[in-house]
Amino acid sequence: MMPYNIALLDDHQVVLESFANLLATSDRFRVIGIAFDQPSLLAILDQEPIDVLITDLLMPTINATELIPILKARYPTLSILVLSGSTDPLLVRQVMQAGANGYVTKTADKAELFDAILAVAAGRRHIDSRVFSVDETVLVPPASNPLTDRETQIARLIVDELSSMEIANRLFISFNTVETHRKRIYQKLGVTTALGLMKYLLKRGFMKK
Repeated sequence: MMPYNIALLDDHQVVLESFANLLATSDRFRVIGIAFDQPSLLAILDQEPIDVLITDLLMPTINATELIPILKARYPTLSILVLSGSTDPLLVRQVMQAGANGYVTKTADKAELFDAILAVAAGRRHIDSRVFSVDETVLVPPASNPLTDRETQIARLIVDELSSMEIANRLFISFNTVETHRKRIYQKLGVTTALGLMKYLLKRGFMKK
């Protein structure tokens, strides 16, 4: 499988180099370039196709909510993952409404960060679970599916009787990450078994019968 081309944007060189070194530990990613501001980023994006841009939220000359619409208009296939220290749901909603594909906090560990990158690279939305633990109702309307895109995906695989290890292998995530999602899914929906999960999803139309 070809690695995903990654570009990094942050106004701190130490942060950029640290992330570049971290991504280099996986053969799923190839860091094409690192940028300190908008002009240097555009130079990278114009030079070679980029699958995922990982960007800081707030920078001296521009912030992500202003930059994302510009990038989406110019590079419609580019997936954008915002990295921030904030778990403020209102701020996250602004970022997602601006067109970001994902949002992950700077407290995420290596596995969580890699999961987020793979999710947005595959065209899925990803929002750090820490945001939902603060105030999930701000991001998810009460009448909608309370699960995130990734949780819904895993829930369907659970209903299909895949084990946690099989799900991990299929989605290229760790076993522990699957188990964490499983517990969170059950807690959110108030179920304790895969059968209860299936009944819940069918009753509310979140999966086909």
